[in-house]
Formats: sequence, C-alpha cells, structure tokens
Amino acid sequence: MAITSARYTDAYVQANGLNFHYLEWGNPAAATIVCLHGLRGHGHTWDAFAEGMVDDYHLICIDQRGRCFSDWAPDGDYSMHSMVADVRGITHKLGLANFILVGHSMGSKNSMMYASTYPDTVSRVVLVDLPPGKTEDGPRIANELAKVPEEFDDFEALYEYMRKENTRPPEAVLRNRLKYQTMELPNGKLGWRYDPEVRAQWRQGRAQENVDLWPALPRIPCPTLVVRGMETDALPPAVAAQMVEALPKGELAEVEGAHHMVMEENPTGFTQAVRDFLARNA
Repeated sequence: MAITSARYTDAYVQANGLNFHYLEWGNPAAATIVCLHGLRGHGHTWDAFAEGMVDDYHLICIDQRGRCFSDWAPDGDYSMHSMVADVRGITHKLGLANFILVGHSMGSKNSMMYASTYPDTVSRVVLVDLPPGKTEDGPRIANELAKVPEEFDDFEALYEYMRKENTRPPEAVLRNRLKYQTMELPNGKLGWRYDPEVRAQWRQGRAQENVDLWPALPRIPCPTLVVRGMETDALPPAVAAQMVEALPKGELAEVEGAHHMVMEENPTGFTQAVRDFLARNA
C-alpha cells in the first residue's frame, strides 16, 4: 500500500504542560478513531491505516510525549500513567467523547489503562500486538535500541540499515516511517526525532514497560479487538486467547504476513480486520 496523498491536517494541542502534535484525518462529524503509536513510533505510523479508513471515519493520530513533533518531557517522565493522562487531556481539549481507541505496542498498553480508567469515554478499543503483562520481546527491543546508530550519513544509508532490520513493510510504508522518525542534525547528518532519554531508559533498564495490566482488562466493558501479527514474537497465541477471555467483550484477529508492526507490515490486512470489527460492533 503506497502512501500517496496527504488527506490530513497537522495541528497542536496543549495538555499537562506539554504541546502535542497530532494528525487529523476525515470528517469530524464521523465516528472518531484516536490512534496511539508504539515506543519508537509517531502519528504518521498510522498513515496507511488512515488512508484506508478516512472515507468513513474521523481519525486523530497523536505524537505521544517525547516523539516526533510533540514536546519532550523536561523531567524525563515517560511513564504509562503520564501518557494516559496526556490522552485524557488531549481528548478532553478536543471535545472528543465516545471515541474508538486504537493502540499499538506501547500505545496498546496505554489504551488498556486509559479504557479501564475512563470507560465512559470510549465506544470500542483495538489492542495491537502486546500482552498486558511482561513483554516477551523486551530483550529484543532493548538490544535494537542499544545497537542502533545515533546518526546516519543520509536517508538512503538510514533506509538500508533499517530495511535489513525489518524486511516486511512495503517500501513506501518504511520510508514514510523513517521520514518522520528522523531529523537533520547540525552536522548535516540524520538523527532520531525522539527524546534520547527514551533510548537511555531502555538501554539502562529504567523503562517502565512491564506494568501488569491484566487486572485492567475486565474493567473495559466495550467491544475490544485484540490484534496480533501471525509471525510476532511479542504476543503469543495463548496469551492473546487469554486476553480475549479476560475482556468482557473481547475478540481476536490474526493478521497474516505480519510480525510486530502489524499495521505497517500488512496494512491492507490490518485495516480490513479493524473495519470488520467496527462493522460487527457498530
């Protein structure tokens, strides 16, 4: 799936003392989908998904704190509780109610906590490829963050490095991810467009990635779709089935040809799974 159009607007909103950037797609009169990206993602993570949904839905794709064009946390606070408070602040400022919440990886855990804390504000939830307890792929992510270079000579060098790390996404999707994940440095090279403190916390074992959210699942009363890539190492099939059992209205979708970055590695399959779920639970 190519990223061929720019059917969105860039906007900013203040919440909890930070300035947040978000992408707004579609007609505000339609049902709203709020999208939360993963650890190293950004609002443009959802571009291919948004392209497939924009004709029928209104989408708000947030750069969470410390990522892309949103402010970095001056105190280095990237805890789940603070990010959930951000979502509450942002959606309140934007006047959003009864919205659909979609989260991937870190954003999935943020969605679990948000939907269980503010259940009256969401109508449906989509949790993409992360368990509510200990993350099985934590060592892999820490290793990737530890070894990834801090800068690259140019965009093609960056693309070639990242393509070797992940061969699954369509070229246009991976290039789009990297375009917004990096920025030009004063020395003319490319570096990462997210707070170095995020990487430091993972490299030094200070990240709060293993909050136990199993108790949160029974407190999410609305229809909830658990999505896993069929080739993922982050969400084993048995754990996904346990999540569905723990959710009052849980469903499961498995997307072929996808590892952890489900919405990028098979955007068509992911979008169809979400569309089907929303249609069943309209």
